[in-house]
Amino acid sequence: MNRVAIIGSGAYGSYAASLICELHPDWEVHIYEVGGEEVKDQDGIGFYSEVKNGHYEGLTKGRYFGYGGATNKWGGQILTFSENDFKHPDRYQKEIVELNRKYKQNIFRKVGIKNDYQERVLSGGMFTKTGVWLDYFSRNLFKKFKIASLPQVKLHPYHRVCKLNIAGRKIVGFDVMVNDKKECVSGFERYILAAGAFESTRLLMVSGILDVDIVNFSDHINKKVFKIKSGTKLGPVDFRFFIKKFSFITTRIVGERNDVPFFIYPTYNEEFPFFQNLKKLLFGRKLSLELLWSILRDTPSFIAFVWYFFILRRLYVHGPWYLVLHIENFRNSGQVALNQVADKFRQPGVTVDFNVRPEAERLFNELVDELEAMLAKWGVEYERVADSIHTDKFEDEYHPCALYSDFSSVEEYFNQFENMLVIHSGVLPHAGGINSTAAAFPLVEEYVRTKWV
Repeated sequence: MNRVAIIGSGAYGSYAASLICELHPDWEVHIYEVGGEEVKDQDGIGFYSEVKNGHYEGLTKGRYFGYGGATNKWGGQILTFSENDFKHPDRYQKEIVELNRKYKQNIFRKVGIKNDYQERVLSGGMFTKTGVWLDYFSRNLFKKFKIASLPQVKLHPYHRVCKLNIAGRKIVGFDVMVNDKKECVSGFERYILAAGAFESTRLLMVSGILDVDIVNFSDHINKKVFKIKSGTKLGPVDFRFFIKKFSFITTRIVGERNDVPFFIYPTYNEEFPFFQNLKKLLFGRKLSLELLWSILRDTPSFIAFVWYFFILRRLYVHGPWYLVLHIENFRNSGQVALNQVADKFRQPGVTVDFNVRPEAERLFNELVDELEAMLAKWGVEYERVADSIHTDKFEDEYHPCALYSDFSSVEEYFNQFENMLVIHSGVLPHAGGINSTAAAFPLVEEYVRTKWV
C-alpha cells in the first residue's frame, strides 16, 4: 500500500488530501497538523515571528493553525491565472499559467461553483477577472472537502514537525514534537510539505535543505484610493457582487506596469451599520444581546439586504463605497531569516523584513492618477481619499509569493525531491493581480496526476 504523509491541513494540505483520495482510493493518507479542531493564530498555537524595519501584519495576523488553517479565517477568494496576467512571463510562469488554464474547472468543481465568466480586455492593457468568494460555511477547505470523513485519511493533531530527514534527494522521514517529546516518523513512500509559506520555508532552512541565511519574497500592499458616490458600474465594468448558492461572484480590474502586477477591487458597506454588526457576529463569533439588538434595530436595511441576497441574488450596497488599489511589492523588498528566539516547541522562529521602497510608492501613486483619469472619463462621481499615499500609510496583505520559486520550469520545481512536493503560495514567482491561493492548486493537480501514478 502507498502511504503519503502531508504536513499541514490548510488550503494545500486539504486540497492535496482530497485529490489523492479521489485518484487513489487504495492509498493511505496521514495528515500531521500542529493544531486540531480549534484553529488558532500564531500566538495561540505557540509560534514566534519578529517583524523588523517596517510592518507586515499579514505575517503576525494572517497565519492560522489547526484543521483548515488560514482557510478557516480567509476571505475565500478563488481566482486563477490566465494568459492576460503577465506581460513578460518566463518559462516557469508560462507553464504555471498553462496549468491554471488546464485545471481551472477542476478547482471550481471541487468548491462546487462553476466559473465560466470570460475576461474582458480594457484600455491600457488592463482586463477584468471574475472569481468566487466562498461563503462563510464553505471557506474552511478541510471541512469543505470533508477530509476528516475520508476513510483513507488518518489525522495526527498536535504534532509539530520540527525537522525533515533527507538522504540525497529523498525524504526518509521527519522529527515531530508530541506532548513535549521528540519522535521520529518514517515509513512513508511520498510526502507533501504544505505547512504554509513561512513555516514551510522555516522548516526547509532548519533541516538544512535550503542552505541559505535569507530568503527573499514579496506580497501585496494596498490602500483605499477613491470613495465612489455613484453606482457600482464604472464605465464598462460592474463591480457589484452577484450570488451563486451562498457565495459571491466578484469582479476586479487587473493590470501590470513595469512588470509589477496590480488590481483594483471594491469594498462595500463600510458605512452600513447592519453589515458591520453582521460581520462582527460572523467573524468575531461572539453573540451578545447588544449586538443582536443593533442588528435588529436596523430593520429597513436588514429587509433590503435579505431581499437583494435571496430574491435579487446580488449584494445590497448601502451608500458610498471604496475602490482599493493593490500592487505587488518589489520582490527583494521582503526577506525572511531564522530567529534565535525559540518558540513554545523549542524551535527557532522567523524574522521578517518587509519594506516599501520609494519606487513602489511612486508607482502606486502613478497608478492612482491613471485610475482617476479613467473615473473622470467614465463620468463617475468620486472623491479622492488622499492627494498621495505615503509608505507609512500602506496596508499589507497575506498572499506571500516568490519564497521558493527560482525554477526554470515546472519540471525542475517538481524534481527538487524524489518523493516530496513543497506547495504553498510562495512557489509562485508572482502573486499577480489576484488572491493567489487557488493559482497554486493546479500544481498539486499536475504533480499528483503525472508524478504519482
